[in-house]
Amino acid sequence: MRSSPTATDDTKQLFDLISAQLNLIQARLELKPRLSSSPWLPLAEAARALHFPSSRALRAAIDRGRIPPQFVSATTGDTGKRRTLYVDVEGFASHLRNK
Repeated sequence: MRSSPTATDDTKQLFDLISAQLNLIQARLELKPRLSSSPWLPLAEAARALHFPSSRALRAAIDRGRIPPQFVSATTGDTGKRRTLYVDVEGFASHLRNK
């Protein structure tokens, strides 16, 4: 017995919706490739990964010494005025587990 045309249409619409969402996710991933080989993340991404409420809160923790200096790296920009902080998220998480 054949299924009703509405069930087939609903299935096709659902499949099209899932395909569109998958294409959107794939496009986002291609826009921002991640370096999985490097555990060093910029301050904003490290704050999210370490469950800090904001990058400012993570920066305050770094300045107060709550994060050991071996897990923080600073690079200066072309002008030499602005510093970009990177945090070794994997190393710091391992440090917390072993503490």
